[in-house]
Amino acid sequence: MVAPSLIPKKPGEKIKTDKRDALKLAKLLKSEDLTPIYVPEPEDEAVRDLSRAREVAMKDLKDAKYQLKALLLRNNINYKGTANWSQKHLRWLTELVLPHPAQHIVLQEFLQTITERISRLERLDNELTHHVHQ
Repeated sequence: MVAPSLIPKKPGEKIKTDKRDALKLAKLLKSEDLTPIYVPEPEDEAVRDLSRAREVAMKDLKDAKYQLKALLLRNNINYKGTANWSQKHLRWLTELVLPHPAQHIVLQEFLQTITERISRLERLDNELTHHVHQ
């Protein structure tokens, strides 16, 4: 199989007919000027789907972290530690008390969402590693 964009053509060639195209392809094939492309197998596509799902999970996790950080910024709450999203940072977040009970509920929801998305990403990482190393 050959990709149409990889078929060499001369600058002045504007007339296209099936007969001319067939002759041109036959000559190019004979002179080995055509570059074949790889058509993925169903297994390859399945791993690609898994990889795409992992990319979505990474984006979802990043979005959840941004939402939590925005909540903290709106309330002028800053983490004094060195590394964000470390175990120490997550522990600090769980012990944090916000001024209003409704905000505390939002904080808990954000933390639960982040925890779930970290688990989801770890599951997809494990599956992807398993399928790639088979």
